Amino acid sequence: MPKSQVDVAIVGAGPVGLTAANLLGALGISCTLFERQRTTSFHPRGHVVNARVMEILRTLGLEAAVNAASLPVERHAGIGFVVSLAGEEIGHIRTRGDQGPDERETAISPVLKRSCPQDRLEPILRSGAERYSSVELNFETEVTAIAQNPDSVEISWQQGDTKGVTTAKYLIGADGPRSFTREAAGIEMTGGSMGQQIGVYFHADLWRYVEDRPYLLWWIYNSVTTGVLISLDGRERWTYNFPYPEGEDRAHYTADRCREIIHAVIGAPDIPVEIKSIMPWRMQARVASRLKAGRIFIAGDAAHPLPPTGGQGMNTGIADVHNLVWKLSLVLRGIAPESLLESYDGERLPVATFNVEQSARNARKMADSGLSGILALDPEVSSVIDKHEGAEVRRRLAAAIPAQRAHFDYPGQTFGYAYSSAVVAPDGSPEVPLEVDAYTPTGRPGHRAPHVWFRQNGQRRSSIDLFSYDSFTLMCADASSPWIATFLAACERLGLNGNVIASGHDDLVAEDQKWTELYGIGPEGAVLVRPDGHVSWRSASAGDAAEVAAAMVHSIGDVGKMGL
Repeated sequence: MPKSQVDVAIVGAGPVGLTAANLLGALGISCTLFERQRTTSFHPRGHVVNARVMEILRTLGLEAAVNAASLPVERHAGIGFVVSLAGEEIGHIRTRGDQGPDERETAISPVLKRSCPQDRLEPILRSGAERYSSVELNFETEVTAIAQNPDSVEISWQQGDTKGVTTAKYLIGADGPRSFTREAAGIEMTGGSMGQQIGVYFHADLWRYVEDRPYLLWWIYNSVTTGVLISLDGRERWTYNFPYPEGEDRAHYTADRCREIIHAVIGAPDIPVEIKSIMPWRMQARVASRLKAGRIFIAGDAAHPLPPTGGQGMNTGIADVHNLVWKLSLVLRGIAPESLLESYDGERLPVATFNVEQSARNARKMADSGLSGILALDPEVSSVIDKHEGAEVRRRLAAAIPAQRAHFDYPGQTFGYAYSSAVVAPDGSPEVPLEVDAYTPTGRPGHRAPHVWFRQNGQRRSSIDLFSYDSFTLMCADASSPWIATFLAACERLGLNGNVIASGHDDLVAEDQKWTELYGIGPEGAVLVRPDGHVSWRSASAGDAAEVAAAMVHSIGDVGKMGL
């Protein structure tokens, strides 16, 4: 049965809610999660796990499990545009397997973007959360009412025939696009629908058609169906998503009808196809007016349901809670004032808004090029594209494919966004432009601290591994830096955990001594990194050591301690 009192309650056990439970558990914060479904998702739905989220999962000790459950890297090498799997290939985009792009990807991060379907990812996240004694997971438990008080949130729930109330100091709503939490908090949304789709999860051995083409996605264009086929394991597990007309009854898409459509996707009517599940869904491009209402926070699709064109959905949501949970921890421990929590909305809402808009741009750009697929295709195109007289149409579509790369390959969107809020100290340096398809590493305040390699006790360790979610980290050129003693003393007085990355400190040695140039500091400079891996302060050169103590106070929003 759910606990009667906890620090944080979570509504929703999708990837976002379960990640929040893992993060809270790792920090030892008591939390209870409510999920009305009996278990985790049975339909693959989302699948893209971008490299930044893989970094987050790496810090939680879950990277290996996710890698093992993901589409093999060698089968995650591109995007195909075809009439059918057995038919003509119109064109393709390679995203891996070429020396230049591969080297750029591995230079950015110690991890790789993966495709781990939601029905495989969620059990991993659930098992991860179950490691922590402070975390309680309640499936088959429906939240029936939410009421805020000045110092708590009351969550009414029903589990079978049993009803109860749990009181939490804070509530995270990660309960999807029709969020009960968002409605209870009175948070409004803007935006709307971009069409309705059917998602079919099926099993079929399609190796003969894909062996030599290791594509993650297959965009299908023929006179029977247009849509996107997603490879889940590279051979037998697939989903196919396609639009259907407004006003048509979704019940018309029976298993038999969907099997006929899948045969048109394959281009061979004799392939055995086992339909596992059929899920109607609506493509939305909406964003909340705010992410916080009193003691209630919303994240993921509850805050910003976005089109799948770009794979940003659950990645944006997981980044939401990664930004939020460390702040909740400091407030709950009495280290930071509640005003620190205001920065959640200020930092995450612009990122979420950009991702919604970029995903919608991707969809519209495809449609405007005649490559729509997941939106309704122009009937004049679909009626001829798989026929002899459609050769000119296929040539036109082929010419439009290279311009779609940013839809599928977007390191700048993954790593290049920056937070700007009251707890990030600007250093006067010029902004680094955000380019969706290109990432420029920078240590400018607000940005994710770039990945660099170190050696420690004979082992190779990324800076991403050396950051800690329960600590602030000071990065300096070497262990003799005068910033370090002041930083550690300030951490002790504030009750914060302090972590140092510097050559010579704790047997650390930088593989490339020029890493400081990447961070924009000289030999006597320093960078302060928050628990979520974003830079909060930077001094490019030597300065008054007391500046770092002031930066610590600034980073937790407690101006009352500025004289520390």
